Amino acid sequence: MKKIGMLTLGCRVNQYESDAIAQLIEEKGYKICPFEKGCDLYIINTCTVTHESDTKCRKAIRRALRYREETLSPVAVIGCFPQGAKDELFELEKVDYLSGNTNKGKIADYIEPLLQGEKFNFLSSLAGAKYENLSISSRKYVKAYVKIEDGCNNFCSYCYVPYVRGRVRSRDEKEIINEVKRLKNSGYREIILTGIETSAYGEDKKSEEPLIELVENIQKECHIPRLRFGSLNPSFFTRKRLERLSKIEGIMPHFHLSVQSASDKVLFDMKRQYTSKVLYEAVENIREFFPTANLSCDMICGFPGEREEDFEQSLEFIRKARILHTHVFPYSIRHGTRAATFPDQISEFVKHNRARIMGDVARETHKKIFEENVAKEYEVLLEFFKDGRTLGYTENFINLSIPRLETHKKGDIIKVKIEEGMDRE
Repeated sequence: MKKIGMLTLGCRVNQYESDAIAQLIEEKGYKICPFEKGCDLYIINTCTVTHESDTKCRKAIRRALRYREETLSPVAVIGCFPQGAKDELFELEKVDYLSGNTNKGKIADYIEPLLQGEKFNFLSSLAGAKYENLSISSRKYVKAYVKIEDGCNNFCSYCYVPYVRGRVRSRDEKEIINEVKRLKNSGYREIILTGIETSAYGEDKKSEEPLIELVENIQKECHIPRLRFGSLNPSFFTRKRLERLSKIEGIMPHFHLSVQSASDKVLFDMKRQYTSKVLYEAVENIREFFPTANLSCDMICGFPGEREEDFEQSLEFIRKARILHTHVFPYSIRHGTRAATFPDQISEFVKHNRARIMGDVARETHKKIFEENVAKEYEVLLEFFKDGRTLGYTENFINLSIPRLETHKKGDIIKVKIEEGMDRE
């Protein structure tokens, strides 16, 4: 059985697409293996969201090309990095298979010709691109991500993603529901609906509330025990939408907000299309209809022109909104975006120092929230076993480590009273 080494860089959507491609490859009789010496073919699914991402891609490509020198194994590079490379081809001309973010799954049909020494270049424009219907169905874990849309129409000043993912393209609702059904039948207990801009699902459809309607229809047909969302734009969380969401079975009381900053000045410069008032209203609305909800968010530190007072406003949001998990990123210049040309770029020292401070605030806030939940009882989905412990999440996304019992089975949902020492931040 020929061995295919796969490496995935970047976001959850990339991982989902890699899992779907791996399934197509395995269905053709090949074996998916770790990305190391001895494989018959190497596939790299790439990311280009920051310059650090590009650096990781270049290192991975060079590594695969070194392997090829020893074994003559072909190298395939797909996804965001080649889609955005344009004239800056780096070493892409040396690889055997190239494709961007159109027809990613096509590679499964070209493995045998690649192994026979043929070369292919399927790089193409994203203009007019259709949604590529990749899906997964085999059981590896107890929760699964399901991609519902691709692309983004926002063009935030710091973000390169719309240039390499294209405009919003929503997946057909029937295809989504069919995939969720297959996953449920395979034993999955939790589904996370995700995309490049998850809350943009249906922008290209004629529907009043496409994402809400999608979730309602999923649960009417599938009755998944737990249903969550990937990152959502704060402006999505209106009272009207949340009232409707709160009436759908299985919606978990945890939401991830794509915040980035709580300063109106910085949000304006980022072209985020909402204000700090909208952020706080979103939090208030969520907790009105989901009283036990916990929140997580993304934050960028050191955006060009970010003053100390702007940074303090973001820290205050973490505290006041009681954010359970804050994903902190120092701003990274991405050439090709408007923010890369902005004056008042922040020094690397200041960016990383602010990220450190925000990380400390985030951890302290997390600790307080956990302590407030000690002695409370929640339902925990059992996901992993390690070192005599059982690992899993509560419905409101508190990550726990509990003593493992013989009765514990992966995929069970059990009631647990939180105790000191269970927290896995």
